[in-house]
Amino acid sequence: MSPIILVVEDHDELREEVALVLEAESYKVYNAADGRKAIEMLQKGGWRPDLIVSDIAMPHMDGYEFFTAVHSDTVLRAIPFIFLTARGTRHDERVGRQLGVDDYLVKPFDPEDLLIAIQNKLKRVEEFRLNAISELDEARRTMVQLLSHELRTPLTYVTGGFSLLAEKLDNTLTPDAAISLDLIRSGANRLNRLTEQMVLFAELTSGHVQLQMNNIATTVSIESVLKNVVAIQSSDAAARNITLNLIHLSNEGLHVFGLGALLTSALLEVIRNAIAYSPEGSSIQIGLGHDANMAVIQITDSGRGIVPEDLPLVWNVLIQSERHKHEQQGAGMGLPIARKIIELHHGTIVLDSVVNMGTTATICLPLC
Repeated sequence: MSPIILVVEDHDELREEVALVLEAESYKVYNAADGRKAIEMLQKGGWRPDLIVSDIAMPHMDGYEFFTAVHSDTVLRAIPFIFLTARGTRHDERVGRQLGVDDYLVKPFDPEDLLIAIQNKLKRVEEFRLNAISELDEARRTMVQLLSHELRTPLTYVTGGFSLLAEKLDNTLTPDAAISLDLIRSGANRLNRLTEQMVLFAELTSGHVQLQMNNIATTVSIESVLKNVVAIQSSDAAARNITLNLIHLSNEGLHVFGLGALLTSALLEVIRNAIAYSPEGSSIQIGLGHDANMAVIQITDSGRGIVPEDLPLVWNVLIQSERHKHEQQGAGMGLPIARKIIELHHGTIVLDSVVNMGTTATICLPLC
């Protein structure tokens, strides 16, 4: 994609000349006659320049004021900024550079000098961007390692030790002690689940899982994955007298390319959500079929549904619909994890929900 250059110049012919020079080098150019119009263009949104070239002496809002306005905006602050002006004294250039401008070119200018200045600034920004991405990836990898070790290890000791203790004390417990042990068991299970979600989410965002997809992905039977998920969740569903109905809408064996363990995690998160929000004694329909070259999974519950204003937000981490009204466990990570996994497999997941009637999650995955 061609870099976008915003040219701000009140002289019409010169502005057109600069635009022609830049467009000849395959840059995409936006023009404004003064700083005020340029700010209006930037505020409308829909695009963001990769670099700004601006005159200083302009009506309504001069170049200094325009630069200050851009630099005060946290979103626009990092955009390279070049003054192209007739003010060529040492004092003028010093003022511009003290403001923080990236380069200062004096009219009349050599088009080659302008192009070199732009190329250098864009190259430097790209270097900073790649360096930042590298540092962020390293920080994410470190975080994954810390989460895996510092959370999983002590929880393994707690869970294992508690299980041994509970087994030995099982026949000697008073009713109050039994209740206390159940609370400890429930809390430990909840912490384990949250830890596994945090580690998985960190792996998904760090790029670790993408490497696995590149190296060990294989053909996966969606039917087998669904049967496995239903088996895993059957005890949780039975505890609330909820029935999981797996409905085959296709007689064909449906296979996708990916990681079976990851797809299992994604579907587990969606079905756990359905169980959590379904009334006791209800049923959840899990349909499997295909449409053209896509495997289609539909998971439908008859729960309280999601209010329309919350529907776009449920894909964000730590967001749960109407949490202020309903006490519910979890950190709101399930659906974001499911979406990342499905998208990693080049699929889509969509929610359709009607308040007090239920929610349907439709997952589409490309067939092999």
